[in-house]
Amino acid sequence: MELGLRRPAALGVSLLSGALIVYATRRDPVLSPDSISYLSTAAHLRAGRGFTEFTGQPLTVFGPVFPMVLAAGGRSLVWARLVCVVGVAAATWLMYVVLTRRVRPWVAVAAAAMFGVSQGFVRVGATVWSETPYIVVVLTALTVLTRRPLTNRRAAVGGVLCGLGFLTRYAGIGLVITGAAVVVMTTVALDRRQRLRLLAIYLGASATTCAVWVVRNLIETGEALGPRFSGGSAESVQELFHRAATSTGELVLGYHSTADQQLWAGAIILALLTFAAVAAAATLASGARGAVDVAMIVFALTSVLIPVVARRMTASDIDFRVMSPLLIPIIYTLAVAFDRLPYRQVALVVGVATASWWAFEGAVMAGDTPDIVAVGAGSRTMFSTELYELIEALPADANVLTNSPQRVWWQTHREPTLFAFVRPRAGNSNYPLSPSDTLKYACRPDTYLAWFVQGDGPAVRRPDLIKIIDVTLVQSVSRGEMYRLTPHDPSQCPG
Repeated sequence: MELGLRRPAALGVSLLSGALIVYATRRDPVLSPDSISYLSTAAHLRAGRGFTEFTGQPLTVFGPVFPMVLAAGGRSLVWARLVCVVGVAAATWLMYVVLTRRVRPWVAVAAAAMFGVSQGFVRVGATVWSETPYIVVVLTALTVLTRRPLTNRRAAVGGVLCGLGFLTRYAGIGLVITGAAVVVMTTVALDRRQRLRLLAIYLGASATTCAVWVVRNLIETGEALGPRFSGGSAESVQELFHRAATSTGELVLGYHSTADQQLWAGAIILALLTFAAVAAAATLASGARGAVDVAMIVFALTSVLIPVVARRMTASDIDFRVMSPLLIPIIYTLAVAFDRLPYRQVALVVGVATASWWAFEGAVMAGDTPDIVAVGAGSRTMFSTELYELIEALPADANVLTNSPQRVWWQTHREPTLFAFVRPRAGNSNYPLSPSDTLKYACRPDTYLAWFVQGDGPAVRRPDLIKIIDVTLVQSVSRGEMYRLTPHDPSQCPG
């Protein structure tokens, strides 16, 4: 590909990937409960209420970067949709930039296109999640840190970017580790003093960026990353990697595939990445190419190990969303392998066939996205439209507790909306009120529990609370129940 054509071609595939997200989000972007948490904080930031959520409590479980990006639009899905579109288009362009430091230009363009239109990235990019801006930050940081020569300024900027990656999603600590590995690799030829200075500048910039938020969390909640599920997971190492493999397989094959297909595909992908990493490590070259190889090796490793460790320690979820940044080293590895194939005609046929299937799956995912919107956390009809109507009819000063706080806030705009009468579980981004706090609210006049019927009722879920709080059914509607809460013994109410 001629030098004059490769940049317009790369720009074209970036715009194409953005257009695919425009199409995918034609009936709004997908919302999950986490999406609504981000949007509630964005709305509060826009209103000048700081980093707080719909509960009225400080945001600590998530980093501040994504809510800040959303803050210009508050809870507006028009702005959120634009953020999704621009994020995917920017990531596609940056993937091209990173790839040009390792493969031929036309391979870089084709691989960037595969990245941008992959069904996994379309699925993530069409949802209001922090993974899309995180991927943009990752690729921007790698673009800065792998450019030669590595100057003091680039080391500092790279450190800030990697710190911002951590503040976008806490698993971004893997990006901080990756950046440090790249700095070490790119300074091998320098004398010891220069190497240490550049590494110190990078680590100082990244640590300072992270520390501001961590210190704030410690002040607000006493926990560096906010409240976490205690106890962790008792799963074996084999089961943990089984989850990682299945989630990786779903990322590549899509949610229509079976669990067995996802497991086998994910296991093969992780095995091939491991093989590629070992082969690359054995033949590392100096210069920009070696730096990019190191970046991809370490980033792939941390993108798998950190979710596994996090689940072992806090029982956090491992799903396709969590594993989505792994698309970067997957596409990179495919591009490098294709670029080195000796049989050009065979490689071209195989590459075109693979890319065509990949793009087709991405287009199908974009077409299916409105079906996901219809059952997502932003859907009013998904659980109980009538229960939302009962909540909206309550007095403005009524206290509303519920087993689905994000959905209630999104549909009714009522604040604070409080999570109660369920037990904490692994993967929760919000944690239910403690018994003492639940009693405190029950002691106030006009306190209600809006219960979305999904299996057991509040008395079965929290019999310990039933012992101290009277739960009186006010009205039952389709798939929903409204209860009035009062204390068993008013003398137990806090003074």
